[in-house]
Amino acid sequence: MFALQSFPLLRHGGVFLQKRAMKHLKRKLPPLTSLVAFEAAARLGSFTSAAEELNVSREAVSRQIRALETHLGVKLFERDANTAAMGPLGAQFFATVSPNLWAIASAAQDMAGDDSVTPTDAPVVDATLERDDLPTLLVVDDSAENIHHLNGLLRDQYRVIAQTSGPAALAYLSRESVDLILMDIQMPDMDGYETCRQIKATASLAEVPVIFVTNLDDPLDEANGLELGACDFISRPVVPAVLKARIATHIDLARSRAALEKLLSSRADRLQNAESLLARMAEEIDQFRA
Repeated sequence: MFALQSFPLLRHGGVFLQKRAMKHLKRKLPPLTSLVAFEAAARLGSFTSAAEELNVSREAVSRQIRALETHLGVKLFERDANTAAMGPLGAQFFATVSPNLWAIASAAQDMAGDDSVTPTDAPVVDATLERDDLPTLLVVDDSAENIHHLNGLLRDQYRVIAQTSGPAALAYLSRESVDLILMDIQMPDMDGYETCRQIKATASLAEVPVIFVTNLDDPLDEANGLELGACDFISRPVVPAVLKARIATHIDLARSRAALEKLLSSRADRLQNAESLLARMAEEIDQFRA
């Protein structure tokens, strides 16, 4: 029998493969300067504001973001002669990048023992949202600003997942479960009404609570949303306490309904078993009498 020591690749195979995977990932990792420039421009809404925050020229910010777009092979901003507006892919990438950059900065700050900066409304996903015991909210909105505003309000109590379009939300829901959906109405390609209609038409998703959070405030818009199966309708600007109370209420109602249905199903099974047992006993008694 060969000794394991004769095969270092087998003995350390896990470490070897891990190193290869990490080396591959590092080659795919965008430059940090490009990520920082992109995050600042997306968060602040303009290249000029990002340049002021980072203390560099606007051209430097633009150059870094173009380098990032080249690296990723996608367009993050739509540009014309004077302005640059974040596109759907940019909003989606921002929802991923921003919380991770914040986590890195927070960890570095903690290690350095620097508590001089303590933001109260940072638009990021808190690390505690990775805990599996938190209820999961799906935010569906094409506006990165709206996504991060809701995330800032809810990240301490919920695991917040964001999708920037109706089709992306439906694709996510086809493979993952959530406790409640916060849905914008005015979105390109597929609006919130149609997205809600498709959710409610899917048997596995029909019981997931949907709350519309929207700039619309016409009673007809609200009636339309409720007719499509939404459980609530909240117009912006939202009142944080009201939003949190309604989310908690609808999650509790959905969980109570699911628990009741499970209990009734269990009791129905028991009743059916009891009836089957009684039928067999009656048959055996008849046979005995005969």
